Amino acid sequence: MNRHNIIDTIGSCYLTANIENDEYSYVNAAGGRAELEKLLGHEISHEKADIRLSNGDVVILIETKPKFTKKDEEQLAAYLENEIAVHGTEKVICILANILNDDIKVWKFAVDDENLLKHEATLKNFEYYANLFKVNKQNDREKVLKNTYALNELLHKVNIQENLRSQFVGTTLLYIKEKVRQSGASVIDEQLKLKLNRSWNDLADPDLVRSAIKSTLNKLLDGSENKTKKIELLQKNVLDNQNVRNLNLTQWIKILDTILLNIYKYININTSEGQDILNLFFIAFNKYTGKADKNQAFTPDHITDFMCRLTGVNRKSIVMDITCGSGSFLVQAMMKALADCKDDEQLKDHVKKHQIFGIENEEKAYGLATTNMLIHGDGNSNIKFDSCFKCEKFILEARPDIILMNPPYNAKPMGVPEAYKATWGSAKDGKEDPTKGLVFIQFLSDVVRKMGKEVKLAVLLPVSAAIGTSKIIAEVKGYMLRYNTLEAVFTLPNEIFYPGASVNACCMLFTLGKSHFDSEGKPNKKTFFGYCKDDGFKKKKNLGRVEQFDAENKSKWKAIRKNWLELFNNREVVDGLSATEYVTGNDEWLCEAYMKTDYSKLTEADFQQTINNYLAYLVKFGKYPNLNYKQSTAPALNVDGWKEFKVENILKCSTTKLSIKDELSEGNVPFISRSAENNGCDGYVETDSSKVTKGNCITIGAEGIYAFYQPENFATGNKIYSLKIKNLNVYIAMFLCTVLNQEDYRYSYGRARILSKIEEEIIKLPVDEEGRPDWQFMENYIKSLPYGDRL
Repeated sequence: MNRHNIIDTIGSCYLTANIENDEYSYVNAAGGRAELEKLLGHEISHEKADIRLSNGDVVILIETKPKFTKKDEEQLAAYLENEIAVHGTEKVICILANILNDDIKVWKFAVDDENLLKHEATLKNFEYYANLFKVNKQNDREKVLKNTYALNELLHKVNIQENLRSQFVGTTLLYIKEKVRQSGASVIDEQLKLKLNRSWNDLADPDLVRSAIKSTLNKLLDGSENKTKKIELLQKNVLDNQNVRNLNLTQWIKILDTILLNIYKYININTSEGQDILNLFFIAFNKYTGKADKNQAFTPDHITDFMCRLTGVNRKSIVMDITCGSGSFLVQAMMKALADCKDDEQLKDHVKKHQIFGIENEEKAYGLATTNMLIHGDGNSNIKFDSCFKCEKFILEARPDIILMNPPYNAKPMGVPEAYKATWGSAKDGKEDPTKGLVFIQFLSDVVRKMGKEVKLAVLLPVSAAIGTSKIIAEVKGYMLRYNTLEAVFTLPNEIFYPGASVNACCMLFTLGKSHFDSEGKPNKKTFFGYCKDDGFKKKKNLGRVEQFDAENKSKWKAIRKNWLELFNNREVVDGLSATEYVTGNDEWLCEAYMKTDYSKLTEADFQQTINNYLAYLVKFGKYPNLNYKQSTAPALNVDGWKEFKVENILKCSTTKLSIKDELSEGNVPFISRSAENNGCDGYVETDSSKVTKGNCITIGAEGIYAFYQPENFATGNKIYSLKIKNLNVYIAMFLCTVLNQEDYRYSYGRARILSKIEEEIIKLPVDEEGRPDWQFMENYIKSLPYGDRL
């Protein structure tokens, strides 16, 4: 980006050069070097700014560089100091602009981390930057989130039901947005509120407020696909709802004022950050809807963002979602495409009208999608109200390059075409889709084959679909790979849809229209698997899963997202994070099945916790150990020197003898179940000796997944496995249990730790000089830890 383009983009009429080459000298402006140093109170470090533009009380300072360094920021900060000293300017935008590409860094008020505008990626005009200083229209993510909860409480008090709130707030926000535009107000303040309140009071009748909202929606939807149906559904599901009709004028004005001053005021929709916050706000109310229906799986904003980046959405992309729900993917894709258009308004209009397509067959979700797209500035969204299975022509005519979707996981089979249910057997007459959503991408695969082009598909599916233990799922997976390439699968955090559906999900990336296999029927390449359980979000009461920030107030998610994408793009294999593997339809499509455990995270504390848990179990059941111990120092673990072993090669693994606890009376034999607590012990029973498994072994339960040491003979329930070695004792067992429990991340709902998987696990252990497991080191290490020698 050269100087001429920079100045023209912002506005050459605002250039305030006072020396040759269009630069600005603060020495000249101050009347001399001595005068400037007097104003600064110290010697001058930098005096000539590359570019200075000004209008009224706003100044923009720009330094051009071939790359950005900390010294460049210090230089820009020096010009800002000069500006404040000479002119007393308070409203200053500082920009570093790369002369080799279009990269920029933008600060407001001060050149430091706190004032860096992280979302500013492209150069804008002067008016845009001047608007950033209008205090009443600044983006404030925290206030919006906080006020969203308060708005939800208000709607609860006026009896607007949870399953209605998202659409109600969406339509109301559209009305307010249009009223602010019509008012011509440049700021949102008390004066604007009073002006709007007068207009609402003049209506005198709450029915007229509802009519005004309908009129606004009617105008916004001019030229929209299926406008009549959209208006009909918004009227039916929102404005004609009994609880909405029962709102009196005072309640209406309270709601409108709250949205105006507590929400819309803090979202500058003309910025990319403002669009992000707007989407965050809308999705927050989708979550409240989800609380009323635990099967709802509204996709979180940061996951739609990740999937858009994964597929490379840009201004040229034609994007489709054939089960679009509330439109989260479509909004995110549109935002990405519009940002890539920069300031080309004609291109932006083309993106909105011709490059975003959706299909939805559920009335309320369809209404949500319509509202969501309108809120983000798309009044002509191509969203069809129908079953995707009936829209093959619509998909073929759209010819998408990228498909993003989160299909229903429990769709009713009755809505699936008969051709896809031919091998379902009795399941085709059941209550739920036995493919767990895979049938939707199977249908897409068939449609894309008719297009004769390759299409990127990023889809969210339950982990059970990736594991594919049922015959039906395995068949669909095999069919998919016959015509499409499985590029990657990412295991996502637990409760990703909280507070909606509780399903564990993964993100699959396909290239549709390109076979996974070569001419010999072998996979063309390895599939990338990512273990993305940590996204930097945490559950918070009343707010759902909330983004976390580090000590420097930087988003943890953005750093994690960058790492996820880099690992995938470079196909890097990192223990504890990723793996690559050749897979077929009969294999598991999940990172947990192929990734190596990161033993660098194993610490002394892990072994200590195993000891403490075992001692707690002994105490709870009256087997009091001698807890006096001698203080000693544990030897270094030196995990780098450990060797990998397959479990079945060092431990004898077998199924234990099964008993049914409810059929047994109380006694003296420990009953080991699949519990993850109390050493797996679920009480003591009396049982026949033929049903007792010999002690001095390690047990693992299929669903309980944790390894425990059993010192005495025991009875067990279903799917409990015994692991033994000849010289096992309590100390070696504590060490082995700690190591085996490092593998617990591989197993979750839908993926059990069954015997065959345990035997195939690869674990690391310390070794002796001959490369065999160093059992003596393990024993000594446990004895060196607090209470370890008293077991």
